[in-house]
Amino acid sequence: MKHREFVFIGENAPIINEKENAEFLLQFQKAILCSLEKRKLLTPEQKERCIKELTRTR
Repeated sequence: MKHREFVFIGENAPIINEKENAEFLLQFQKAILCSLEKRKLLTPEQKERCIKELTRTR
């Protein structure tokens, strides 16, 4: 997975909706899955299956 960085620049955060911020939300969901895998709450296979499902529905 390619690492992407989103930086808060000090302004009020805009309202995030799925249509306009799809890439941000996808990366955020992937980061959560990676965190769960690192904490041994998901297996690598489960994480990959979830990522496949996330990208399929987009």
